[in-house]
Amino acid sequence: MHASLQPGFFRVDYDRSRLVDDRVRDAQTGGWQTLLVADDGGGAVCGLIWMQIYDTPPAASMVQRRRGHVEDLVVTRARRRAGCGRALLEAGAAWARQKGAAQLVLTVWAGNLEAERFYQSLGYQPISQVLGTDL
Repeated sequence: MHASLQPGFFRVDYDRSRLVDDRVRDAQTGGWQTLLVADDGGGAVCGLIWMQIYDTPPAASMVQRRRGHVEDLVVTRARRRAGCGRALLEAGAAWARQKGAAQLVLTVWAGNLEAERFYQSLGYQPISQVLGTDL
């Protein structure tokens, strides 16, 4: 889906199994990342959330704050609108709070209206907007 929305950023032909392996390895190497997985009650994976903790870099103009960043939230089509995404975000928020985070942030790519509506229904609001142009 992301490749169709932003082909200048995302590839269609990437190795999905390698991506998952990389995320699992990254989550195991440090305490500032986590990968949480949801199952459908029968043992089949129906969603996952990958999160990282970030501290605001020191800058005179910035408020120092620890934030949890939702790097990826994926829910299988069959389990969308069934509470899986909400449950993963709640579990991710609990993990981030445990790490001292005061806020959760995430990125929604332009054109992903379904994701925008989902996050807004949970109280997420725009913080900034990234613009770009090809050279």
